[in-house]
Amino acid sequence: MLCINGIAKSFGDHCVLKDVSFSVGRGEVYGLIGKNGAGKTTLMNIISGLSAADAGSFFVGEEDHPLKRVGYLPDIPSFFDYLSTKEYIDFLLMNTRKTNTKRDQLLTLVGLKGNERIRIMSRGMKQRLGIAAALVTNPDILLLDEPTSALDPMGRHELMEIMKQLREDGKTIILSTHILADMERVCDKVGFLHNGSIQREVRINDLLSGRDDTWEITFDCELSDVPQDSAIVISEVGQAKYTFQSNDQKRLLYYLSQLPEAIVSIKNKATTLDDLFEEVCQ
Repeated sequence: MLCINGIAKSFGDHCVLKDVSFSVGRGEVYGLIGKNGAGKTTLMNIISGLSAADAGSFFVGEEDHPLKRVGYLPDIPSFFDYLSTKEYIDFLLMNTRKTNTKRDQLLTLVGLKGNERIRIMSRGMKQRLGIAAALVTNPDILLLDEPTSALDPMGRHELMEIMKQLREDGKTIILSTHILADMERVCDKVGFLHNGSIQREVRINDLLSGRDDTWEITFDCELSDVPQDSAIVISEVGQAKYTFQSNDQKRLLYYLSQLPEAIVSIKNKATTLDDLFEEVCQ
């Protein structure tokens, strides 16, 4: 588990982070959402040990931030591009007791053969190599800063599958990306970083489970009477438009069929991470 408590960081007079606190369990993926400049990369640099916090603390399990238990893939990773992927991982393993078997396991995990020349690799293949490099020390915590940026849909899908496998292996992952649909696919929980702190947290399962329950319905006129039903929550939007929320669709359909007003349009009012981003961060 990773616990972050009251992290603060300023650069001169500019306060980037103030009282950032959250926790992530073992085998969970936590998504960081925020505008450019919100402090997501700064926070990852602090967790990875590349930068010092002005205040606050964080723990991995029961230990006070042991660096060997944190792996980091920055937004734009750099490599010795004259090497092959196998040679690069061998270089990183040089001062460890890891064997060639460990190297091969890492490369297989991220879908690389070992003979690829880094110089001519695509951005997606370099991101794969960056994940393998971040896993060299077998960290408990993996930080991924914009890992799917500049990737095509297939590359993004493949990277999401790697993250899912790492989660199943018990890795705790903190993910930052502007592609919020990717977060819905892989994250367990997301936090909205705005004005220097986590303004709101949402569990993805809670977000997805409510999508079939809320409907926005427009009638041909204002409802003359709104019968009460304990299983249905009704809110007036205006201009003959209402939202109906119920987890019993059959009961909702029957309720609507009893209304004298005609339905003009009906649509599922699904709340997305994009909706929440606009609500929290704008």
